[in-house]
Amino acid sequence: MNFINSILLFFAILLIGPSILSNNENKAISNAVVLAPKDDPYAETILMRGGTFAMGMNQESIMGEWNNNLRRVTVSSFRIDKYEVSNKKYRTYIHWLEKIFIPIGRDSIVRAALPDTSVWKTELSYNDPMVEGYFRSNAFNDYPVVGVTWEQANNYCRWRTDRANENTLIKFKLINPKNPYVGKMGIDMSTNDSSKASGTTTRQTTTNVNRGRNLDDFIMIPDFRLPTEAEWEYAAKQASQANNSNNNKPSNGPNSSRPNASLVATDGAFPWVNNGNDGIRATKKNGKEGMFTANFKNGSGDYMGMVGYANDGAGFPGKVNTFLQNSMGLYNISGNVNEWVADIYRPMNNVDMDDINPYRGNNALDGDDGNISSYETGGNTLISNKSRVYKGGSWKDRPYWLNPGTRRFLDQDKSNSTIGFRCAISAFGVDSPGAENDDKPWWKRKLF
Repeated sequence: MNFINSILLFFAILLIGPSILSNNENKAISNAVVLAPKDDPYAETILMRGGTFAMGMNQESIMGEWNNNLRRVTVSSFRIDKYEVSNKKYRTYIHWLEKIFIPIGRDSIVRAALPDTSVWKTELSYNDPMVEGYFRSNAFNDYPVVGVTWEQANNYCRWRTDRANENTLIKFKLINPKNPYVGKMGIDMSTNDSSKASGTTTRQTTTNVNRGRNLDDFIMIPDFRLPTEAEWEYAAKQASQANNSNNNKPSNGPNSSRPNASLVATDGAFPWVNNGNDGIRATKKNGKEGMFTANFKNGSGDYMGMVGYANDGAGFPGKVNTFLQNSMGLYNISGNVNEWVADIYRPMNNVDMDDINPYRGNNALDGDDGNISSYETGGNTLISNKSRVYKGGSWKDRPYWLNPGTRRFLDQDKSNSTIGFRCAISAFGVDSPGAENDDKPWWKRKLF
């Protein structure tokens, strides 16, 4: 009888076991929803549904650089910041580093993150007040942070990822709230600065205090990062696609009326609809008639216009929430400050990169030939393995550089007063038609 009961119990487990496991899994997910932090990590980001678009220059290059010929590519869905990262947000990052690392003798981490305010100083101009006040003064809270290198921008993105995940991990007791969580920041917490006394103690970080629990059962968002060049340009060109009214709706996306993604008619050269300076001034009767719709240099010595006849009203960078140019709600995607993107710069990107989610990172420099695949700094070219792309034009640039197809480069460990950045984050599960998520609470969206 015991043998028969054992056989029956075995088959019963085979039949109902999966449902028990499924119920446990659903219970865990339900608990995750209940305990999810109320702060939406996607706040102030814009969903860009993936699609095909014409990447590259769609007008003659006045610089004579044929390094970005027009071609058709596809990008997957992603989210991108509505605004450039402001001084206030970057100072929040600095204050967090100061609070965590100065008490344990890691001053170097804080110093490495500080923007270089000396980028404002030039020999033949009096910008000393900007050196002293632009980053620290509350008057510039909502202005874009500059003087930040590509490396510093990436570190900020990693910190932002940790902060977005931290509350959830604490609630599920996966990390110790008494220790700083630096999961994505890659900081070794077991060492001190050499300048500190050897007796200084260091708090250790425990990133997983319950190794028996599966992180996949809990709400974890994709990493914040710099957008790829293709993603940035795709977002910037949404304003000038004649057949696009709102790409948040799959039935009304950038390819809705042009399924073949015309490389000629789809994209305009600038965010203000027409080529050249046509349409560059605001026409709505809201008190800003005649004002430029972007922050750029209009001509020699003309950065903001005359008193009473202002062009854009901003001699230096303007606030991050001014100059709404993009039909998707992105501010200052062209003008104000240039923006770092993730890619390494190579002039042949338009020839040898993939046509879906194109991106050139550190592992693919210049083809398969090792003899020509890399360039060292200080050689016979300005391009090196540290050269990173920046795009968008700035307060100090002529309108030509505001064309989303233009591209320039700077070493990843250098900065200046015209380059800032905004973050991006991958959006999973929204490429399929009908995947409407924007009206749901953030933890119920199919974005992670």
